[in-house]
Amino acid sequence: MNKIKVLAVTHHDRTNINPIRPEASQIISMHNSGKVKITVMCNPGSQLIQYFSNHGIEVITDPLDKKLSLRTIKRIRKEIKLKNIDILHLYNNIACSNGATAALGLPVKVIAYRGQTGNVSRFDPTCYLTMLHPRLDRIICVAKAVEDDLAKYVYNPEKKLKTVYKGHDQSWYTKPKADLSSLNFSNNDFIISLVANLRPRKGLHVLMDATHYLPKGSSIKILLVGADPKNEKIKKIISESGCPENIFPLGYRTDAPEVAAASDLTVLPTTKREGLCRAVLEANSYGTPAVVSDTGGNAELVAHGETGIVVPPGDAKALAGAIIELYQDREKCIQYGKAARTRVIELFDVEQGVESTLSIYNELISEK
Repeated sequence: MNKIKVLAVTHHDRTNINPIRPEASQIISMHNSGKVKITVMCNPGSQLIQYFSNHGIEVITDPLDKKLSLRTIKRIRKEIKLKNIDILHLYNNIACSNGATAALGLPVKVIAYRGQTGNVSRFDPTCYLTMLHPRLDRIICVAKAVEDDLAKYVYNPEKKLKTVYKGHDQSWYTKPKADLSSLNFSNNDFIISLVANLRPRKGLHVLMDATHYLPKGSSIKILLVGADPKNEKIKKIISESGCPENIFPLGYRTDAPEVAAASDLTVLPTTKREGLCRAVLEANSYGTPAVVSDTGGNAELVAHGETGIVVPPGDAKALAGAIIELYQDREKCIQYGKAARTRVIELFDVEQGVESTLSIYNELISEK
């Protein structure tokens, strides 16, 4: 059987490999399956160039720095023709706008990736360069909630949209818990972590509002990973909270998963436009349960009342209630954490992502 020839186009400029592990591992696992031959196009500065090369994957580079670049479009089109590519897999918006345009008039099948809900409209012309691009044959959605949201805008959604969960490998989560000894916590303290880039939609303000409903004098400690302790806005929002003395902004951390592992509970009070939150998957992989808002794919990650608690988005009182419930019942919190880890292993492993993606490849090839 001939291998399916794939050109995967992506862009990475982060210094921490954790945010891109699922995607990179899926590409490598598909390549190693013997069923596909993958070439990766990425930006010259990507830290994954050597990582892919070490696994026998050919890597070609392009800046991939403009939504529409004639240079990039020509390069992708050239590679499709030169390598007789069967599947063009586009992993972000820049890859999508350039790649789908490059595929016009060519027999290659085109797949895009969608990682969050919202921000799509049939009345926004820029969306026709990405998720509504007429050249897309399939869109792989990171969660069913993302698929359901996108189905309101794309044509023929039953055929075009597919949900594939990003896979996580438990071998990534074997590092020791983060050392929090400098914070002088006691054994009785209940540690909560929020790991996020702290854009407004990530809900830091909801968590800070929730602190006003927490028991006065409680031993609940809140770690804010990603919050710059020198930032004046962060200082202000903490000072106006219900327990400023118990809130600790840790700034950017390369060991965010290990901080979550050192916590009793992780929270993600996103207000909108969520996908399948990596921070929750990482925390759950270490056996730390989560309280999340019911937006995007959060409710697919957390089984309410089994592996954590799901609350309405923007509801500070409900968020506080969930935190208090697990603070007052530490045993339940521990059991949720154990169940959360089992759920990640069973539903969000790398293999299921690889098998589902290969199935989509074969489906598209059979349509030729």
